[in-house]
Amino acid sequence: MIGLILANVAAVALETVPSLWASYGTWFVIFDTVSVAIFTIEYGLRVWASAENFSEKDGTPLQKRLRYMASPLAVVDLLAILPFYLGAFTSLDLRALRIFRLLRLFKLVRYSPAITSLSRVLYLERRALSAAFLIMIGILFFSATLAHLVEQDAQPEAFGTIPDGLWWALATLTTVGYGDVVPVTDAGRILGSVVMVLGFAFYAVPIGIIASGFSEEVHRRAFVVPVRVVEDFPIFRNLSTPAAKELAARIRTLNVSPGTVLTHKMDVRNGLYCVVSGEVSAFYHHRAVPLSPGDFFGECALIYDHGHQPSTVTRAWTRLLWLESMDLHTLLSIFPEIGESMNEYSQERLTELVDAGHLSVEDRSDMLSAQSVFIGAI
Repeated sequence: MIGLILANVAAVALETVPSLWASYGTWFVIFDTVSVAIFTIEYGLRVWASAENFSEKDGTPLQKRLRYMASPLAVVDLLAILPFYLGAFTSLDLRALRIFRLLRLFKLVRYSPAITSLSRVLYLERRALSAAFLIMIGILFFSATLAHLVEQDAQPEAFGTIPDGLWWALATLTTVGYGDVVPVTDAGRILGSVVMVLGFAFYAVPIGIIASGFSEEVHRRAFVVPVRVVEDFPIFRNLSTPAAKELAARIRTLNVSPGTVLTHKMDVRNGLYCVVSGEVSAFYHHRAVPLSPGDFFGECALIYDHGHQPSTVTRAWTRLLWLESMDLHTLLSIFPEIGESMNEYSQERLTELVDAGHLSVEDRSDMLSAQSVFIGAI
């Protein structure tokens, strides 16, 4: 799809070459028709499958699909193919719609995490960027005003008004320096030197904001957990939407190699670990109890060893969800349903471990009692 999108952008540019259009115009039309057919099928499949991205609480399948069709990426997908179909119902030269066909380039946002991250950074830093833009406008007008004051007598045609001076100020601050308008007086040249130096700040402020935000966003994306992942995890499956969203905002992912010791018996306040995939062994009374995807351990563990957390070690490459201790206590106090869901799952899972011979009935009773006391205290 990325190759097809780039090929479409290249075709739009090459069609403007008269000799190429005269020789290969038919092939350009065929290529555009095939591309639109592929993009149309892709759009239809995305709309149809979009209902799976929402929970059952979000309405009927039709409502879910309509909500997706109104999303920015879906609108871009539609605009990428719409000009082709509009051309069938209008007398305009199809080449006049070429500018709209370039919207297909924006489809790359879907396939490029970096572009998605950058757009998110621009949105999150919009207030800081707006402030920087206002500062830049202020510097621009201040420079133009000073240039008007010191150069208006020597060059009334170039600096006779402040709007005239804006062109020189903008060209100088952006370090472009077209050279069509330059100060000729000594004061004007000194001012020009100062404005050139200010030009570095002209770029540095917004670039610094974007670079810092982009770095934070890349780091955040490496650990971000979608709400859907939280809602699908067994112990969080029955949470309310606000609780699931708050949990997803605080929880992080960890990818751990085999043989990694995750917790020790005497650890305190090391948070909550949830097994997404892989295999973990929890050592209870010197016995290795297997923890499978869906289980959890740590500060609010599924298995306790006389009030202590068990030692745990990974047996294979394991993906975990990790919630810091402070966030765990905060969420349990705000959303008691999280603790209730943990207790409910623990009862089912510990019964399975007893049936499998990994634990005794007495062990199961002690663990449930310890966990209930811990969650209740919070």
